[in-house]
Amino acid sequence: MVKAVADSGGIMPAPRLIQGVERLGATLTEAELFTRFMREFIADEASAIFVDVTGESLIIDRELFTDLRGKWKIQKGERAEWLLYTAVNIKHPDEIWLESGRVGGNDKRYYLSRFEVGRRGLLACVAVFERRPGMTGAWSGVTNYATTREDDYLATKRSQEGWELKHGRWER
Repeated sequence: MVKAVADSGGIMPAPRLIQGVERLGATLTEAELFTRFMREFIADEASAIFVDVTGESLIIDRELFTDLRGKWKIQKGERAEWLLYTAVNIKHPDEIWLESGRVGGNDKRYYLSRFEVGRRGLLACVAVFERRPGMTGAWSGVTNYATTREDDYLATKRSQEGWELKHGRWER
């Protein structure tokens, strides 16, 4: 069970060092990478419903890894190598932020985590899910990725106008 930490002071929890998370090779195809990612959600199919730490239902499917034209982006940037860390982010995020839909736009949920990854330093993970304002039911995946960028990538994301730390900061 997780519990919200009342006064985070606006600071994210310290990056986590976790054992046993496999780094994937860039030699895998898009379909192989997606199949491996789906196994983290105990799914042998193309989609799964996952209930997050707050009780919200998330649709886990290829939409997390495709662009607006439906083409794979699962190997874009550092996504392939750190793919399984992004699964940990969805299952056990440091923070979940809500952005209410603007001018007809969808409501969005942002799952954010930071990990220590040895000599590579800091890994920031972001997953985004959305649904129409006022709707209930499962949230659809928009994107899912990780980055080892040197700047404080998540701090910039967290300071976006319109974001609200809706579901707290999670204590492990």
